[in-house]
Amino acid sequence: MNDLATIDFKGKTLKQDLQGWNSEHVIFRRLIDETVPKTIIEVGTWKGASAINMALICKHVWLENTKIYCVDTWLGALEFWTTHKDTPERDLMLKNGYPSIYNQFISNVIHNKVQDMIIPVPNTSFIGAKILQHYGVKAELIYIDGSHEYEDVVSDIKSYKELCTGVIFGDDYNWPSVQRAVNDSLKNIQIVDNFWIWRK
Repeated sequence: MNDLATIDFKGKTLKQDLQGWNSEHVIFRRLIDETVPKTIIEVGTWKGASAINMALICKHVWLENTKIYCVDTWLGALEFWTTHKDTPERDLMLKNGYPSIYNQFISNVIHNKVQDMIIPVPNTSFIGAKILQHYGVKAELIYIDGSHEYEDVVSDIKSYKELCTGVIFGDDYNWPSVQRAVNDSLKNIQIVDNFWIWRK
């Protein structure tokens, strides 16, 4: 998929900051071992901690040719602007009122030397799915961890289910809106800690 931009950053990188949520949980290794993915799609990337973790796992198990498409606006979910806006881990790095967190994501990818595996898709999850579909991208493993709003989670599951050839999983099953959306959208899900898993 050469039409999507790969990372070839020549400027000054920011200091590494891989803060994320549950990004090193054992479920990532387990599902990579299960699916042996040539392609992974991540919906909701933030600073890239989970995508980088998956890339490093793939390298460790000799899947260094795996591609990871990271779909995100890098503008922050609703709670980043409202109910949780004052929590330091949700700092959008605003510059003139506009988030610049994408620069942190790129810097983290470069620090971990996985720019050959990670392909950013800077758009909404809905449009991102359409872009990937346009280029014929299918994935053995899809990780959904974007918006926690009920309608958005339902839309993400519907959109990316069409691109899945193996497993879809997501985080934050303890959020009532996420739990309801998952339960309304999928059958035969497995719960591991705070993760939900669906197999095609």
